[in-house]
Amino acid sequence: MKELLKRFDHVGLAVRDVDASLKVYRDLLGGKLLVYKEIGTTSDYTFTQISLGGQTIEMIEPIKGTESFLTKFLEERGEGLHHLTFQVKSIKEAIAYLKKNGIRIVDEFLEIDPLWQTAFISPRSTSGVLIQLYETVPGSKYDH
Repeated sequence: MKELLKRFDHVGLAVRDVDASLKVYRDLLGGKLLVYKEIGTTSDYTFTQISLGGQTIEMIEPIKGTESFLTKFLEERGEGLHHLTFQVKSIKEAIAYLKKNGIRIVDEFLEIDPLWQTAFISPRSTSGVLIQLYETVPGSKYDH
């Protein structure tokens, strides 16, 4: 797997109100706003990203009036750490390798957007942390 892993990308936080969270992460801690309320892959949440301390923090917020993985997460666990994201060289190879080694993949989004192919490793396989893997086209806005 280490040959497939390119880099750590960001930590994702589940929040109920991104503007309230920005008051802490941007206004008090000095984070720089990178992305504000872009619609996420499943169209039922938005994501906002800031750069803080040389790292990217992503805040995901449910779109009002929708039921989703995120509304369920917030109801059951409250706000806080949602996922860690890593960029990989080949998402399909990474998924095949992990499955072959008994790691549970809970979601795969490979056909929605060629610039953002992603899969999630179950927290049951990673000591309680949801891990997101993604592949992008070289040179795209997601390629770092």
